[in-house]
This record gives sequence, structure tokens and C-alpha cells, in this order.
Amino acid sequence: MSWLDLSVWVSENRGLLVGGVIDNIYGDSTNLILRIRRSGEPLILVIRPGEAVYITARHVLRDRGEPPPIIMGFRKHLRDSRIESVEQKPCERIFIVRISRGNEEYSLIAELMPRGIVSVVDGESTVKMLTGVIRARDRVVRIGSKYQYPPSQPGICGKPEGPGYLDGIMKGYDMVRGLVIGLNIPPDVAEEILYRVGIDKGIKPSELGRETIERIIEDARIFIEETVENPDPGVITGPQDFPEGYYPYEPRSLIARGYLFKRTSSFNEAIDLYYATHPRESPGRKAEEIVRIEKSIEKLKKQVEEASKNLEGLRSILDYINNNYQAVEEILECVRRSPGSCGGDSVISIQGGNVEVTLGGARYALDTRLSMIDNYISLRKRISELERRIERGREEISRLEQEARRIYEELERRRAVEMIRSMRRMEWFERYHWLITSEGLLAIGGMDADQNEKIVRRYLKDSYIFLHADIHGGSAVILITDKEYTHRSIEEAARLASCYSRAWTAGYGSIDVFYVKGSQVSKTPPPGQYLEKGSFMIYGEKSWIKNVPLELAIGIEVLENNAPRIVVGDQSLVSKRARIWSVIVPGDTPKREAAEKIYRKWIDSNKIEREIVEAIEIEEIIKRIPGASRIIK
Repeated sequence: MSWLDLSVWVSENRGLLVGGVIDNIYGDSTNLILRIRRSGEPLILVIRPGEAVYITARHVLRDRGEPPPIIMGFRKHLRDSRIESVEQKPCERIFIVRISRGNEEYSLIAELMPRGIVSVVDGESTVKMLTGVIRARDRVVRIGSKYQYPPSQPGICGKPEGPGYLDGIMKGYDMVRGLVIGLNIPPDVAEEILYRVGIDKGIKPSELGRETIERIIEDARIFIEETVENPDPGVITGPQDFPEGYYPYEPRSLIARGYLFKRTSSFNEAIDLYYATHPRESPGRKAEEIVRIEKSIEKLKKQVEEASKNLEGLRSILDYINNNYQAVEEILECVRRSPGSCGGDSVISIQGGNVEVTLGGARYALDTRLSMIDNYISLRKRISELERRIERGREEISRLEQEARRIYEELERRRAVEMIRSMRRMEWFERYHWLITSEGLLAIGGMDADQNEKIVRRYLKDSYIFLHADIHGGSAVILITDKEYTHRSIEEAARLASCYSRAWTAGYGSIDVFYVKGSQVSKTPPPGQYLEKGSFMIYGEKSWIKNVPLELAIGIEVLENNAPRIVVGDQSLVSKRARIWSVIVPGDTPKREAAEKIYRKWIDSNKIEREIVEAIEIEEIIKRIPGASRIIK
């Protein structure tokens, strides 16, 4: 993300963020993810130090066990804080969020340049929390120190005048580098500006006159101002129709090179789409293990190659001896009787108990302390040992190659899982119990009393249908009847009300469910009475669906880009939407154990790709299981 990208993004999203409350913080040292509570649906703000900032609808936020200490530190200072302002340090890749909590005031400062960090500083600029310590020649940033911004680079934001700015431009090897060095214009923006004004990007600044350079600067200023005020955002794609970059303007220079430009409704959407297909990857232990194995394979191959050369030489010597046994034996006997009298081309040197001879063009040392037959046996043993060593080496190479392939396939599978998971967009209704009926109507139900209260107040209209199991304690279900429907949709929605009620934990086989129009539901109790949270008054006649089974199908629906989503309902409904599904009834198996059994069953099935199943987190399945269960299918 360049500083121009950040300028456009801040202008576009400031209004969404200001006034919001930071509800929670997730992530690690490479990603900081803020859940921001505001009117309407919450926002998920992703901050990637050294890269980008954007709002996403693709993250499932939950703690996986104890959060890292770094996240606990950010939560301490940021949770329940109100966002007062959102700013950018002019012409810098620095994003600043001013926040307050009671009498406390902090700033969240995100550096988006390479090796940048995210810091929380108080009103006196003292660092309270950060994603990483910086010890550089020009600044030190650590907890307890005074925060120092990275050194600023004068640029086009300063409206350069006089001969000084030309000196900076002239330092560039070509005009693109000149604009980058002299005016702090992002490289891709510099290329685009030069393309639009018809100047070769490779031309040297010294080849252009002052008047031409000043015109380019003015054109650059106009282009930047127009981009911030009236962005034309989108992503560029290559031959595979895969997002390869995001831009707040139409990149004509890239379009001319064959790229496609796909416009998006907002710049944030372009960034979110890009990162959905480019999840941040870390080599991790598995990748390091592959490197280690490859080094071992390379070392073994060299050893096998060297041993093979030695074996080839010894075999040629063995062949020579087999064909000239008597002659070699005579040389050995001569050396043993009278070393000084043995010469000729065959004897190279005599040292101690060894005589080095040339046999068939190859050098070989015979042991004068052994007979010829013993030397022959010794040679055969050396050959056999080398053959075994080479065989063992090749077997080990094969084993290591298989292990490397296995690890590589596992890495690729994990990357595929992360890619699929990153493509998953969370719909607003997925925070509740939900289903879409066979007639296309959405039904939502509260997961607890707070959600029951919320959905009735926020979503229930007079014409919608309200459903509830005939038992105290259960999900308040709303069938959103915004299109034509039949009684079938009501029956399908009733399955939510029956299964997500106390009847499940009580072990019922079925239960009656009533339904009424939204106009019959009220939060106002009769005079002198009190309604508990999540309770409602029903006025008028109730309609009933008798003996709704406490049997729930739960499966994986596969959406666009192979993104999986858990769906529930009766078997008939789920079987039409899900690639694979299981059926549960009230039982004795705890929720997590039941979820793990279902998950393992899906993983082992050949009905769906393993990567798609693994892109589902086990907590998503647990959340959809009403209580202790028995798996019947």
C-alpha cells in the first residue's frame, strides 16, 4: 500500500470508523485485527504492519485458546476505546487512529512501510504497546520510550519550489526513479503519470528540459489530487483472472501491457479482494524442514556420486586383475623379494608395506604383506562395501525425497486451506442460528437471550413470522417473509425453533412449535408485570406445528471459490444444499466430541475435497450443535 493508496482509503473509510468502539483485538505480530462496534453490523479492521490496512468481511474472529501475550497487551490498551479520528501522516505510509476511553487518550500508529510496526502511544507519546522493537540509527522504538516517526522524505505534498527539488529529480537513473527520489511519488504512480503524459519512463531526467519537468510535476500533482477526490478503484488481473494488484485509479500503463482492470464499488473492496487471494504466508517449521531435507539429499547425492566413481575405478581394476592375474602376482612377488629391482611402467612407488601400481590405466595399492589372493579378496570386499554404501545412499535419498514430497504436499494443502478460508465472506446472519428455506426465505434465531432480544428489536417486522418452541428457554426464530412462501417454509424454520431449545438438552424426541405474525409480538408487558431479557409477550391466537422432530442435519455448503459454509435444517433441506452432511439427535456425546467425530467423518469421506473440510474450523461446527448429541447418520 503506497501513501497515495492510504490517502484514498482514509478518505473513503474515515466516516465508517470514527465513532466506533473497539470491541476486541485478535491476531499476532504480523496481523492486528480489530472488531469495531458501531450502529449496524460490526466492522473488521485488518492492519498488516509493513503492508496495508483495510476492512474485511472475510475473517472469522475467535480466540484459539489463550491469545498471544502481544494481543493481550493490545487488548489492555484498546478494548472498549472509542475511535475519535482517523488520519494519515501527509504523504507517508503511516496510519493513525486517535482513541479515547474514559479520561485516557491513546493513538494507534501503524507503519505500512517495509519493517514497519504498530504502536500504541499515550498522550505524551510514550509507547505502551507495539508489535516489534525497532533499534535503528535514526530512531529507537520500544515500550516505555518516546515514539519517534520514521524520517520523513520531502516530496510533492510540500509543493516544491526553487532549484532544490530539481536536484533530487536529477539524481534518478531514469525519470521514474527521479520522481520517486525527488518527489516521493510511489513508483507505480510515477510510471502511470509518465505514461499518461507520453514521456518514456526510461528517459534520463538530464535529457528533459526544466520546463518539461515542471509540467510533469504539475501533471503529477493534478493526478494525485483527482485520484484522492474521485478515485476509480479496482484490481488488475493477469491471464489466470487472478487479482495481481489493487489501484485507486485506472492503471492505463498496465492495461496497455495486457492486464485487465476490474472495477470495484470501493477501494477497500479492491484491497480486500486482493488479500483474500494473497494470504500472508510464513515458511514455518515445515518449509524449514524441506530445506534441511533438500540439503541432506544434495549431500547424499554427492557422496553417492563420489562412491560410484570409486566403484567404477575398482571394478576396472578387478577386471584387469581377472584378465592379468599372473602378471600382477609377479609384480607383487618381485616387490616382496627385492623392492629395488622391480621397476617398469607398472610400479609407481613403494612405501612401507604398500606398492602403488598401474593396472589397466588406474592406480591401485597392493599390500605387500598379503598374498595375491588375499589382495584380490580385499579388493572384492572394498567393491562389495561400496556397492552396499551406494545402495543405502540411494535408498536414503529415495526416502528423503518421499518425505520432502509429503511435507511439500502438506504445505500446499495447508496453503490451499488458507486460500479457501480467506475467500470465505461472512454474511451478517451467520452470527445467529440460521437457515434458508427451500423457497429461498431466510430464517434467523438467537443463540442466547441477548441475541433473542436483539433480533426481535432489530429485524422483526409486522409481516414477518415469529416462531418459538413450546418450552421455556429456546431460540426466538424469525422467518423473513419478504417474498411469496407456503407453509413448507414455516415448517422448515420450525426446525430451528425445536432443535435450538431446552427440549434438546432435556432429551425430547419432538416438541410443538408455535408461530405468530410479527405484529403479535411485543416487548411491553402488561401493567405490573416484568419481562426477562429475551422474553416477549404474544398477543392473539397462536398457530401450531405439532411434534416437530428434534433431529438436525448439519452439513457443508460449498459456495463460490470453494468457500465452505455450515448449514443446518431438516435432512430434506440440507441434502439439497450441502455437499456432505451428518444427522444428530439429542444424546450423551458432548458438543465438542460430537463435532470432532463429524469433522473426522467428513475428512475421511470421498464426497468432498479434504481442503474444503479443513477450511471449516471445528468451532463453527460446535456452534451449530444444540447440545449433547448422538450421531445417527
